[in-house]
Amino acid sequence: MNCLLNELVKNPAVESLLRKESSLGNLSLTEEALLYAALYRQSRQSLLIVKNNVYTAQKLIERLTPLVDVEVLPFVVEESLRVEAIAASPESKAVQLETMNAMLEGKAKIVVAHTGALMRFMPSPELFKAVSMELKVDDEISMDTLKMKLFMAGYEHVSRVDQPLCFASRGGIIDVYSMNEDYPIRIEFFDTVIESIRCFDPATQRTIEKRDHVKIIPATDLLFTDEDISTIIEKGNVLKKKAQRQAEAAIQRQFDIFIENDFDALSNHQRENHLYRYYALLDQHSSLLDYAQDACIILSTDEEIHEVEKKVNEETIDYIQELNATGQGLPVYTQFNSIDKLTAGRDCIHVNLFVNIEQPIVSGFLQLPRPELSLDKCLDMAVKESKKKSVLFCLDHSEIGIVKKYFNDHEIRYQMIDENDKIPEGISLCVKKLAEGFELTEEKIVVYSSKEIFHEQKKLGRYTNKFKQGEVLDDYLQLEKGDYVVHNQHGVGMYNGIVTKEIEGHHKDFLQVIYKDNDVLFIPLEQFRLIRKFVSKEGASPKLNKLGSSEWEKTKKRISQNVAELAQRLVALYSLRSEDIGFAFSKDTPYQLQFEDDFDYDLTPDQKKAVDEIKQDMESAKPMDRLLCGDVGFGKTEVAIRAAFKAVVDNKQVAYLCPTTILSQQHFKTFKKRFRNYPVRIEVLNRFVPPQEQKKILQDLKDGNVDILIGTHRLLSKDVVFKDLGFLIIDEEQRFGVQHKEKIKELRTGIDVLSLSATPIPRTLQMSLIGVRSLSQLDTPPMNRMPVQTYVVEKNFNLIKEIIQREVARDGQVFYLYNNVKNIYATATKLRNELDMEIGIAHGQMDREEIEDVMMRFTNNEYQVLVCTTIIETGIDIPNANTIIIEDADKFGLSQLYQIKGRVGRSDRLAYAYLLYSPQKQLSEIATKRLKSIKEFTQLGSGYKIAMRDLTIRGAGDMLGPQQAGFIDTIGIDMYIEMLHDAINEQKGIKKVVPKEIKRANVNVDAYIPSTFTDQDYEKITLYQQIDKVETKEELLAMMDMIEDNYGSLPKSVQLLFEKKRLDILINEANVENFKENAKDAELTFTEQWSKHADGVKLFEQITALSRDIVLRYTQNKIKIRFPKNKNWLKQVIEVLEMSGTVVRE
Repeated sequence: MNCLLNELVKNPAVESLLRKESSLGNLSLTEEALLYAALYRQSRQSLLIVKNNVYTAQKLIERLTPLVDVEVLPFVVEESLRVEAIAASPESKAVQLETMNAMLEGKAKIVVAHTGALMRFMPSPELFKAVSMELKVDDEISMDTLKMKLFMAGYEHVSRVDQPLCFASRGGIIDVYSMNEDYPIRIEFFDTVIESIRCFDPATQRTIEKRDHVKIIPATDLLFTDEDISTIIEKGNVLKKKAQRQAEAAIQRQFDIFIENDFDALSNHQRENHLYRYYALLDQHSSLLDYAQDACIILSTDEEIHEVEKKVNEETIDYIQELNATGQGLPVYTQFNSIDKLTAGRDCIHVNLFVNIEQPIVSGFLQLPRPELSLDKCLDMAVKESKKKSVLFCLDHSEIGIVKKYFNDHEIRYQMIDENDKIPEGISLCVKKLAEGFELTEEKIVVYSSKEIFHEQKKLGRYTNKFKQGEVLDDYLQLEKGDYVVHNQHGVGMYNGIVTKEIEGHHKDFLQVIYKDNDVLFIPLEQFRLIRKFVSKEGASPKLNKLGSSEWEKTKKRISQNVAELAQRLVALYSLRSEDIGFAFSKDTPYQLQFEDDFDYDLTPDQKKAVDEIKQDMESAKPMDRLLCGDVGFGKTEVAIRAAFKAVVDNKQVAYLCPTTILSQQHFKTFKKRFRNYPVRIEVLNRFVPPQEQKKILQDLKDGNVDILIGTHRLLSKDVVFKDLGFLIIDEEQRFGVQHKEKIKELRTGIDVLSLSATPIPRTLQMSLIGVRSLSQLDTPPMNRMPVQTYVVEKNFNLIKEIIQREVARDGQVFYLYNNVKNIYATATKLRNELDMEIGIAHGQMDREEIEDVMMRFTNNEYQVLVCTTIIETGIDIPNANTIIIEDADKFGLSQLYQIKGRVGRSDRLAYAYLLYSPQKQLSEIATKRLKSIKEFTQLGSGYKIAMRDLTIRGAGDMLGPQQAGFIDTIGIDMYIEMLHDAINEQKGIKKVVPKEIKRANVNVDAYIPSTFTDQDYEKITLYQQIDKVETKEELLAMMDMIEDNYGSLPKSVQLLFEKKRLDILINEANVENFKENAKDAELTFTEQWSKHADGVKLFEQITALSRDIVLRYTQNKIKIRFPKNKNWLKQVIEVLEMSGTVVRE
């Protein structure tokens, strides 16, 4: 924003900073951002700004980023060692490493850190550089050496690289994702030489571009040399013995167990957060300042930083004492650098909490007051100001459009300027997003942002997430040993891995499936399509079938009859709706486009598609009945709002039915805000609206003076009469009772209906229901949604206190999920006594209105903590509640936990979920697996997929009814959906297409996937699947290219898999009648039609050139060719088939 910064050249506060004086105090965050931006612009010296805590650091980054022409890098660490030991967020760790590397390379011009980050012991810059790797094409290094180096640099070994800080190896390839790179890197070896380096797309796993060199930076800040480790073990053993002498026998044994485990982890270079404590045993300590050699350091504010330093040290001493008392840690209490010692003799500017009274230097930057005025009044006020000062509006494109229209309509002069132009007198507009507006009093400039004009808080700042967003699962699920599978003919069995058997000298891969009474079925991997993973709700265990019995056929028959009845009902209902003639809404008007442009964010592709589908339905004369599914926060409300606007433009009334009072209040607020610039009257009906007011609303509704009515089941009462209802939105229909559902049925006849559901349904089910039920699904998470930091941890009351205090310290609120009504009051009382805070309680045995009152008070920030059962609404938006503590998390299902976790992380703040389990408790295998998956939620990895899968199955059950949900649990969702699909088509009179019989050669060659190529069952199955799907030679070549890209050069046995497939493709061509493999030879017969037109002489010459042993005959008007089974016989058959196309006479 040079236009602003140029104006600050002579500002006394900027001049003071340029002189490196510590004279400033009492600065607001916006004031700081402007001053530091001006300081950097004029000095061009790197800045390291230290704020008191993570929250103020993040807020400063948001304000500073739009003002400067360089990237503002965050350096954020977990301040509490207790919390970090559980599981620090991999994202913030990764960003930390990226910033450390940028600082060493001189690329980090402005870094914002906080007290905890400055205090930290860090690896020395020399060690960080030494562990970093520079690799070039043609470098000599073995795969094993590189794997070892990556392991020592903290990289985690995985089967597929799709997240930073991990590596994978297969075939002759190593994939690694270093945080200084935008994409993961693939390194291919030829023996011990790097043959190629390329970056690839983590989603497709395909190469994007070739590189000649790459730098790989460490994946952890816990870096120790072998010498360091020896020192730590030596000193640690002395301290351990000393501590053991003062402890009881049981604790002495604990010391041996815990400390030895830690020493092993250190020696093996493991990336475990709690090992940070061992830095304290080293003689030399480095800090963040060692990475910022030439930077100007700003401490803001000095007093607050020292206060946080004191608090962190006190908390750490408590924590270390606790560890020492239980034999889990050594009594080493100095865990951090002293800030005074670090900054002594350094180029530092100290910003003070208060202004220096003796020499007051002020910037004259003021925050703007924010009266809740309408847009017109705000703009009028700005116009008046522009008579005496320059007024600059920094807004985004759509907002500037609205402001320009207002100025043009009122004939007010303004100028559009670029951020490098000089700010003129009067009013100017600039396309730029700022966190908030301000006034430069000395310079006589007022700057307005969305916050003052539109009362919108813009989410700014750097948050590009290299960590993978949750991908919606619709592909084959990873098979693991112990998973249930369904075989078309034999029913449900248990998968027991892939086995490679040698039969008659040739290897073959088989899926091993165990049935009832331990019967085993071996299925050749080429026939994998006969089996599929049994997928049903988590915790639903199917019954194993008996091989050779008729029970599976009976089960299928029973379910098939029921599914046929359901299909009949669905199709009948659909045809009924198709006949009923409704209102056809008109095409989009200019108002509609303007209204849609007002939205602050770009729609996700899914939202856009859903909006288009809904509009198409509305413009048709058939009454719409569409279901819109999408996860919490994926933007269903905006889609509904656009449809509602379309209805209102055509003078139709809209009803929005919500399952609870709080949701109706929230939607009312959202609608009011979104329609604020349009003459649309929106009202809400629920128990919080006084009877007198309700009466007036109902009369106006009847007279047609209310356009949109939002409310609970109150809307279904007899006294609610619309003048001309045209559009009904139903939120979470499955949560209404039977009587209410009957009323809804009456209300919806003949009008357009949009139902919203937060539970997604499987994509395959959507496809089956095409033409029976209109469905739209939102699968894309919103951009820049910060992932919820998820920690799985033993329950510990001190930890709970610390978590709650940290959230409340940043003015936040906490959900405490305690799913036991009997003890909920005791838990709340204990928290209230210990924390001295306002604590609310909500559980299912309270009546509905009581719960809603508590929730309203929590929403209004009257309680800091809400202790509750799972009763809490999923759709409720409490942006200020950003920490959730879940007690006995191991008792919840994954999808339940996923939805519970979705209650936090709804704002621009980092959110935390702590999943607690009781200490000394033996967790069941399912619970352990579940908690492990949840931990992976942090990266929206497989835990997310399992939860999504679970949710989609629940969604299917919700939609089709409880009886069908039971059937899904019996045969698995995939087979159920296939049956439903066939039954619906039968009802519609669509004949089942019998796929064309494909000839398969099944030649007996040594074609299989050896474990040296990949030892992952999942990858083997995927490869066989991909090969099976191929239908043409071109597809096969493309696939080979992809596999070579992923794995490096292919071993002979894998090449033979492709050759077999190539033969299958060729013998299915029209000119081939038959192919047969015998014990000593193979025989190929061409069709009579082709043989008649073939040039026999040319064919004979070409075959003879290939091999004199091949015999060509012409019998019964057909050309037959016999191939003796020598070493290359398969290749020869393929070559002859390939050349057959070139010997046909015209």
